[in-house]
Amino acid sequence: MTEQASTAPAQAQQAWHALAPEAVLEALSVDAAAGLASAEVDRRRATYGANKFAEAPREPRWQAFLRQYRDPMQLVLLGAGVACLFLPGQIPTGIVLILLTVFNALMGVNQEGKAEASVAALQKMMVVQAKVRRGGEVVQVPMEELVPGDIVNVEAGALVPADGRIVRAATLEIDESALTGESAPVPKQVEAVAEGAALGDRVDMAFMNTQVTRGAATFVVTTTGMATEVGHISDMLSAQVAEQTPLTKQLNSLTNQILVIAGVALAISVGLGLYRDLPFDVVFLTAVAFAVSAIPTGLPAVVTTVLAAGTSTLAKSGAIVKRLRSVETLGSTSAINSDKTGTLTLNQMTAVEMTVAGERFKISGEGYSTEGTITGAGGLGPVPIERYLLPLALCADAVAKDGGLVGDPTEGALVVLAAKGGVDPVLTREQYPRIAEVPFDAAYKFMATFHRMKNESGKDVIRCYVKGAPDQLLARAANGAAADGSTVPVDRRHTP
Repeated sequence: MTEQASTAPAQAQQAWHALAPEAVLEALSVDAAAGLASAEVDRRRATYGANKFAEAPREPRWQAFLRQYRDPMQLVLLGAGVACLFLPGQIPTGIVLILLTVFNALMGVNQEGKAEASVAALQKMMVVQAKVRRGGEVVQVPMEELVPGDIVNVEAGALVPADGRIVRAATLEIDESALTGESAPVPKQVEAVAEGAALGDRVDMAFMNTQVTRGAATFVVTTTGMATEVGHISDMLSAQVAEQTPLTKQLNSLTNQILVIAGVALAISVGLGLYRDLPFDVVFLTAVAFAVSAIPTGLPAVVTTVLAAGTSTLAKSGAIVKRLRSVETLGSTSAINSDKTGTLTLNQMTAVEMTVAGERFKISGEGYSTEGTITGAGGLGPVPIERYLLPLALCADAVAKDGGLVGDPTEGALVVLAAKGGVDPVLTREQYPRIAEVPFDAAYKFMATFHRMKNESGKDVIRCYVKGAPDQLLARAANGAAADGSTVPVDRRHTP
């Protein structure tokens, strides 16, 4: 791999996490209520550059073509072809061998070009839009246009577009597994932390390319592009030297063996010919022809064709390979070691059993797919469960769609459970919009939402749905539901 370099000036590496929000805003000369003016944004973009990772210079096609001849087998075939041009009657063979190396090189360049075009197309499709306050208004701009000092709003499901200091947070949790390896979402706060805090302990910061799983927040951008934490990782990776793939090592070893065998055969042929007093020019030309015939001229073409077929198969499955020989590397992988549980698990939660007044239910299905059933024991009579599923859909922020989840895994399990019971979360939230909420907080361990609804007599009412730790809910509850649907007082002898 080639080392990449950023053309933007280095951004100040301050301990932003140790400063109060007001101090950060003052240091970046920005008003949180108004944001940056357009002229100031242009000036800072000219100073710090675009908010993206540095890219290696694009390799010219002619260099990519010549790079194919670094393959020892290509060089052997090329040398054999050139040698045949000087052998009587072997000129057609030499031309064929040279054209074969050209064909192999062109095929490799063409496949790499397709892969690069696919990657470029995907990058254009995956442009992340950021909600930014500029000139007193909230606008959406591509994340590449962010500059230090921008005031950015994020919410559940959003990708953090740059590193920033959080100035406002409401039950904010961010999945930082891509950066720190921790599988559980990290609760965030506004209060500053110690200057020597490790990266994973900087809970007042939001980092680029991490995912917001819960809540909402406003942060001021402190660093962009290669100056971000994930940019540092990208810089270290770009400085790594690419290792040879297992297939390349095997082919190089085979090429060396063939060269040794051909060289020994050449020496033996020349020695035997001279021993028999044959003319040297006849002996040498015969020996060279004999050595060339030992080279497997079709091997590079076969290898290139097989690898090209492999890249096409991977592309159909959504995986793009930039180098042909990298296809075989995955097949040669025998073990993947990881020390993070979240890396090896699906990081999904599924409700498998539900207990309500009078009955226990089993729930089928896995993950965040809404396909599944809720079944109970027979002979107990019908137990209406919609009244218990309605809060699961309303008192949650998670969204489950097409087997995926945006939001907290625990909330996702509850939302999917409601959907399996026939309560569509999206339609239910549209029917009963949320008018107020008490966000979840670790201090009181519950979340509450308020919805405008109608009671049994058709009168407009505001209902509150609460979910949280059982001890906290029971301590605040006055009544509970009995098996027959009636309301009974909570037995305080069994509450904390």
